[in-house]
Amino acid sequence: MRFAIFLLITSLFIVSYGCSKEEPYEPEKKSISIWEGETSHISIETDLTHCNCALQSEDQEIATATIDKTGICITTHKSGSTMIRLLDNDKILCEIFVYVKYFSSPEIIDWGIPLKEGSPGYPGITIKATDLRIPSEIEKELREESEPFIGATYTFNQDTRKFTIKTSSEVSYEGSYEWNLTSLTLMYDGKKEKYGFKFATGMSHGYIIEADKTEKYQRRYPDAGITEVKVNHVWKNNGIIPPGGIIFD
Repeated sequence: MRFAIFLLITSLFIVSYGCSKEEPYEPEKKSISIWEGETSHISIETDLTHCNCALQSEDQEIATATIDKTGICITTHKSGSTMIRLLDNDKILCEIFVYVKYFSSPEIIDWGIPLKEGSPGYPGITIKATDLRIPSEIEKELREESEPFIGATYTFNQDTRKFTIKTSSEVSYEGSYEWNLTSLTLMYDGKKEKYGFKFATGMSHGYIIEADKTEKYQRRYPDAGITEVKVNHVWKNNGIIPPGGIIFD
């Protein structure tokens, strides 16, 4: 009888211990590299429909996030890195390492004005005017102005926000810059030049830099009916980039 009672107590203890012991749990881990000012969606395997979930960013000045039906939407604010955690009460369900990039490179080459139809940035020069004698004069001048910068090497440092230019004829410039997803502003030699900025479609690590010269030529030719003068340069980023982009452990 005593032995039977002992077995019963032992069994109850084992069952109780087995029920109270939690299975080891490893949070889902993700990483993403994203441009400053960009919003990106990341899918996760964690089921978001049956939990009281909340998001926590270690540095909300760098990036914040919201939850939707299929994953997490990350919005970036400035360059740097932060960790975003998905929490169910105090339990960490998912950790997302977020690296926020600012435009930067140790070597960018100016490929000049695109000439071939179908090339990124084509047509390289756009001129609209009612006086049909004027566009050819403007185009000639724009090509002459761009000639010294074809093949020039640019460097951009995201930490100092400084840039340099070195032309093929060994003429150098340096200054500061500002960038966002749609524009690039260069400040040097007392000048402030603002350009349109686009990622080149169909070109690996290429950019389209657009200069709007409309106002300049409207002032020069007030009776020519000029409505648009724009010139594109193609830049190629030759900075060292690992295959597949930036990789996180």
